[in-house]
Order: sequence, then structure tokens, then C-alpha cells
Amino acid sequence: MELLDWINDQLTILAEAFGETLTEQRQEIYCGGLADIRQNQLEIAFRRARYELKWFPKLAELRELAGALPGAANDGRSGAEEAWARMPKGDGMEEESIVWCEEERAAYNACRTLLREGDQIGARMAFKERYEKELAEARSYGRPVKWTMSVGYDIGHRLATLASAVQENRISLENALDFVPGERQNEFAQMLPAAQAKGLLMGEVKKMSNLPGLVGILAKMEMEGTLPEELKANPRPLYSAPSDRSPDEWRELRQKVNAQREFLKRSRNGSPSGVA
Repeated sequence: MELLDWINDQLTILAEAFGETLTEQRQEIYCGGLADIRQNQLEIAFRRARYELKWFPKLAELRELAGALPGAANDGRSGAEEAWARMPKGDGMEEESIVWCEEERAAYNACRTLLREGDQIGARMAFKERYEKELAEARSYGRPVKWTMSVGYDIGHRLATLASAVQENRISLENALDFVPGERQNEFAQMLPAAQAKGLLMGEVKKMSNLPGLVGILAKMEMEGTLPEELKANPRPLYSAPSDRSPDEWRELRQKVNAQREFLKRSRNGSPSGVA
């Protein structure tokens, strides 16, 4: 009943703004036609109607401004419960990867602290409240869905997440390969539909890293299969931030990479030993 009273008040304000006269029957029709929409979505709709329209809106126009037309549910974004089910939780939060839309990312940031504190119920409520607000705003403004990858430390979980995202058309196979280590491509291919896996295994789909500097060189060598064994055995991640290594470690790593590059260059010129 509170929502209907609130809608009535908003319709009255809107009618005053447009110099429109509302009959009781018309108000009842509008209230009945808007009562299934959440208040935060309607707030956006009424605000947009006041500032963007030049005449009093039809019922369908208000629903469209609220992002509640039938087509809005097919924009690729999940409902609140489905989105929450996909979020990383518990002790393995930093290890898990996820491909999420901007609205899911914003909602997760709103509940991350509660998750770290072990408050699953509070985190779920905070996530849903923020997500529904973000979702209503995105749909009311007609923003297309945008998917991004949040990379976790667990490579196996990352590959499974990427494979699902590719199959669900959230990201392309080419973009997914940016996050797949070269030696794990075959494993990744086994998780894909046959057509995509065949192309990947035959080398028809390949994405070289665009990372800058030494990190980029290492990534390319890894995907080409020319990474030295001593680097493969290094427990540190190849894609770590520069601050993750000491200056001496970087100096030693550069020397190893440069030596490997010289060896490869000499090999291509037909003199592996370095003698012309």
C-alpha cells in the first residue's frame, strides 16, 4: 500500500509539472500498471520523465524509462539471485576468477568487506540492493552490457570460468586467450565446444600478449613455447606487477631472457653455437 501511495504522489507531481489533469480512474490505471516495478526503478523513471519528456508520459513510456519493458530482461544481464550465485565467496575469494558485467562488479565491491568478515547474509543483502539499483539505472538509460575479466590466482578455475564465458558469448575466444598461459591452451581447448576447440588446437586461433616491456616478452615466449626451463620452474607468476620483484631479481631475469633471445637468434641464422 505504501508503494501505491508513493506512486500516486509521484504522478501528482508529474501532472503538475506538465500542467496535466489526472482523474481518479487514470491514477488507478497508472498505479496498477507500475505496481510490479521496484521503487528505485520508478524513482529513475519519474525523474527522467520530468527532465527529458515534453509531455505527460504514457504508461508504457514510464515502464520503459524504468527499464521494465519485456525486452529489457533480455539485455544479457542476470537477475539479482543468479548474479549473486556467481560471485566469489569464502576463503577462496582471491583465487577465483569471474567474468562479470559492470553492474555486478559495482555490487560486489559494495559487499566485499562483509564477505571478508564472514557475514554471508549481510553480504547477499548488500549485493542485491546495490545490484538492483545499478541494473535499474543501466536499463533505464539503455546502456549495453559490458563484460570484463577479474583474474584470480587459481589457473584451473580461471580456465573453467573463461570457457563458460566464451560459450555464453560474454567474451570472445580471442579475448579469453589473453588470460590463458601458453602451456595450458590444450587443457583450455578441451573445455570448449568441438568447433572452437579444433580451431584452437590446430593453431587457427592464437592471441599474442600485448603486455609492455619484459613482462610482455615473457608472455610471448611462453605462448611460443620458447620460455627457458629455469623460468618455468620459477614459482613467481609471470604476470606479476613490477613491484613484486627486487631490482636484483629483475636484473637476473633480464640476463636470462636476453641470453635466450640471443640463442634463438643464432639458431635461426643456422649457428646455434654462436660461431659464424
